[in-house]
Formats: sequence, structure tokens, C-alpha cells
Amino acid sequence: EKLPKDHPACIATKTNIKVLKKNNTPPTKKQKISIRVNAMVKADVKATGLKSLQGSIWKSGYASGTLKGHVYDDFQPMLAWCQSHSVSVNIYSSGSIGAQKLLFGKSDVGDISHHFDHHFDTTSGGKKEAASYKKIAGDLGVDVKQICFVSDAEAELVAAREAGIGFPVMSIRRGNAPLTDVGKGFPIIYSLLQLCGSGS
Repeated sequence: EKLPKDHPACIATKTNIKVLKKNNTPPTKKQKISIRVNAMVKADVKATGLKSLQGSIWKSGYASGTLKGHVYDDFQPMLAWCQSHSVSVNIYSSGSIGAQKLLFGKSDVGDISHHFDHHFDTTSGGKKEAASYKKIAGDLGVDVKQICFVSDAEAELVAAREAGIGFPVMSIRRGNAPLTDVGKGFPIIYSLLQLCGSGS
């Protein structure tokens, strides 16, 4: 999907290219691409093509050992609990499936990729679109009402709720954007371990 001319990424791209031209340094094609990609990343553009490009770049970094996927301290024990209680864990991210597998396969706590049953990205649809969650439920072969979807983004949870997701949950982490009344309307957790029941 083409970004509108007034999108922050488009404005930043034009501004940075103008700066180079004013310095009598006509940007090369490679520089223009770099400026555009950086502007899209900073504007948090959720474009499938951009995420695929990032995945390719990350692949090199993970392969060399320069990069390690960061996971929160509560993530691994939550995964272990899910595995011991036969709870299916699936990832839906704006990052490409390839990037997801790299992150979890080369995480700072080791390879935890075996904990995930399926991976989904924006090829299933945008995370702010209700239809995406219905499609994923269909791909998983489960009723949307059986799914617990955890996110720190209000718009994603609204879309999930519109799709009929049974348990849309707001995850609060330090540094998150302040919650609006919309976000406060969802069950809130401060640790993923709050998802883990007693097992009884």
C-alpha cells in the first residue's frame, strides 16, 4: 500500500533528501533508499515489504552472533507453563515470520522457538483489522472465542474484540504509551505470568 504524501515517513524522506541537496551533495540511489527505509522504521510503518527487508538484515546479524533477540524475564516461564498445560502458543506480529523465528531462535535466553506452534505476520492482514484475527482463527482451526490475544496496542485489541476474540488482554510494560479509556476497558496484566492459572 502506497503511503500518502502527508505521512510522517514521506515528509521525513523529502526533508532529509533536501538537506543533502542543499549541501551540494546529490544523494545516490542507495542513499535515497536508506533515507526512505530509516524514515519508515522511525514512523513505525507496518508494511509487509519493509518487515521482510528488516528480516533479511536481521538474519545476517543473528547469524554472526551480533544480534540477540530480547525477551522479558516472565516470557520463558510463561512458555514453560503453557507447554506443561498443553496450551498452544502462537505469535502474530508485524515483524515477518522469518524475523520472528530468528528472534526466538537466537534469543538472549537461547533457542525458545520450539514453544511456538504457529507464526503469523501481516500477510494474514493488518493487526488493526478485525478480519485478520478471524483469518488466523480459521488457519488455527479454532473458534475465535477460544483465543486469548495479548497485546500492548489498544487498536489491536479493539480489532481483536471486534473479530470476536474471547480474551483480548492488555499487557502493560514500562515505557508503553499511556492508556486511554479504550485500553482501560480490557483486562490488564503487568506480567505474562498472570496468564498462568493454577492448573487445577
